[in-house]
Amino acid sequence: MKNAHLRMSSLRFTRVLRDTTIDITLRMDRMIAEHDADNRSAQCHLLSVIGNDQEIAAIAAAIADEARFYATGLEINRLMITLGEGAEVFRSSINIPGRSRLLRHLVAISEELSKTRAGGNPSARRTILCDDDRAFVLYRISVRFGLPVLPEWTDWFGQMLERKNAIDPLIGIGCAPVAVKGTKKRFLGWMGHALKHGAIKIPEDGQLTPWQVPISFSAELQETEDVAA
Repeated sequence: MKNAHLRMSSLRFTRVLRDTTIDITLRMDRMIAEHDADNRSAQCHLLSVIGNDQEIAAIAAAIADEARFYATGLEINRLMITLGEGAEVFRSSINIPGRSRLLRHLVAISEELSKTRAGGNPSARRTILCDDDRAFVLYRISVRFGLPVLPEWTDWFGQMLERKNAIDPLIGIGCAPVAVKGTKKRFLGWMGHALKHGAIKIPEDGQLTPWQVPISFSAELQETEDVAA
């Protein structure tokens, strides 16, 4: 992790006031975004930044005001982003040995991303996910919509998403996000058809295989964790 800050991206916020100009640049380690229809700006679904008290307070206020920011990094060129209406902000502190003052950490998520939790907006037509790992995708879709799925169906579901053009890569910093297109009714239809024609099966012995999904939230680290079905 030595010199990790040199590999981080940055988030810049600028606002001209009557008597002064606010110009803040923070280190950013995670971002999920997607281009708007005009391809000139992007809807941001998640950002994670660190800074001091004043910087984090200013960014939190700007997010509440639906302000626009500029994101830059190794993975992307200068990109104008906004989290839009209904964004949620979470703040915490980071204690670094040898540093007298705490760093402040801010994570913000869009309204759409916040509804990917279990039972969130059950009529949704798409789901934003922070990782493109097939097992993670199936697991998170099943949790959100309450789908009766098995880990053994992971490859089948991933192939179906690709065949139906139902998964799109998003802009990611520090992760490999995707947008999965489909409703609960659509996914249940896929499963019913696949079970009927033998593309997927339910084990006769009733033994449940634990889920193995990424826990690192990183495009570089691929640790997995067993999750009970």
